[in-house]
Amino acid sequence: MHVEHVVLGSPISNQSSNLVLLTAWKTAVKAEATKAWTKPPLTGKLKAIIINFHLGETPTVDVDNMSKPILDMMNKLVYDDDRQIRQAEIVHVRIDTPMIFAGAAKMIADAVQVGLPFVYVRIEEPVDPYPLPK
Repeated sequence: MHVEHVVLGSPISNQSSNLVLLTAWKTAVKAEATKAWTKPPLTGKLKAIIINFHLGETPTVDVDNMSKPILDMMNKLVYDDDRQIRQAEIVHVRIDTPMIFAGAAKMIADAVQVGLPFVYVRIEEPVDPYPLPK
């Protein structure tokens, strides 16, 4: 089981002073999640994968600030509560450098080809038991 979607544009932090941009970002996240997940909200423990595909050396937002509005907007839609997210991979990837696409989701390859910033979001079952670092 998994749900995945792409949200076009650069992520906006909940701490942004630009409420118009933040509201537009949250609306886009919810709209894409709604298209991707039409079933009842998931129950149980989950894992989130969030990848910010950005232009240039420096991402527009920190990883911790990037995840909150995304995870919050999927509450009661994809899952009952974002406290179900027990594991997360949150990554920034430059789209203006060479990449290897072997095995990548088609929606990622399609979005990268456009050449504009976007965020890939995937909710799946967590790794259990979780492997502790060595």
